[in-house]
Amino acid sequence: MSARQLPIILALGTTQTLAWASSYYLPAVLADPIASDLGIAPNWIFAAFSASLVLSALLGPRIGRQIDLVGGRSVLSISNLTLAAGLVLLGLTQSIPLLLLAWLFLGVGMGYGLYDAAFGALGRIYGEAARRPITGITLMAGFASTVGWPLSAWGLETIGWRDTCFAWAAAHLLIGLPLNWLMLPPIPGAKAAAANAVKPHIPIDRPMILLAFAFATAWTVTGAMAAHFPRILEAAGAT
Repeated sequence: MSARQLPIILALGTTQTLAWASSYYLPAVLADPIASDLGIAPNWIFAAFSASLVLSALLGPRIGRQIDLVGGRSVLSISNLTLAAGLVLLGLTQSIPLLLLAWLFLGVGMGYGLYDAAFGALGRIYGEAARRPITGITLMAGFASTVGWPLSAWGLETIGWRDTCFAWAAAHLLIGLPLNWLMLPPIPGAKAAAANAVKPHIPIDRPMILLAFAFATAWTVTGAMAAHFPRILEAAGAT
C-alpha cells in the first residue's frame, strides 16, 4: 500500500462505511419502528429490503460494464445521489407503495455503491495493483455495522426514525458525494480501452454453478444476520 494510494483508500473506506451503514444495515434497527408507525407488519419492511437486494444483484453486470467504460468516479457518485433519494423517500413514506418505491431507490443505490462497484473502480484505477487498496477498504468498511447500528439507534432515540433517514441522506450529499467525486480520478481513454479489451469466455459449467451456489448460500446467511442480529441480541437480553 503506497502513500499515493492512501488518500483514495481512506476516501473510499469512508464512503463505503457510509453506504453500507445507511442501506444494508438500516433495517436491523429501523424496521420495527417504521412498521409500527405505518401500522404494518415488519415483514413488509424485510420484504422490501429483500427485493432491493435482488435488484442490486441484477444491476451488477450492467454497472460493471459501466465502470469499464467510464471508471468508478461517476458510478459511485450516482450511488450517493440515489441512496440519498431513497432515504428521503423512506423518511417521507406514509404507505406501502411509497415504502416499496423508497427501497427500489435504495436497491439501485446499493448496486451502484457497495463493494462490487467500489472494487471494480479500484481495479479500473490500479489494475493488478488493486489488491492492497481493496484489502484496506474492506478493513475500514468492515466496521460499517459497528458504526451504523449505534448511530441509527441513537438517531431513533433522539430524533426519530424519519429524521434519522434524512440525516443519513444528508451524510451522502455532504460527505459521500464530495469524497467519491473529488478523490477518485477520472480514467482517460477508458471507453477506448474497454472497446479494445479482449472479453474472456466464462463457461457456465459445474464448478461455476457450485461456486455461485456457495456464494449465494453464504450471503443469504450474512444478509439474514445483518437484518436481524440486533433484534436477536435484544431478545437475548442485551440493551
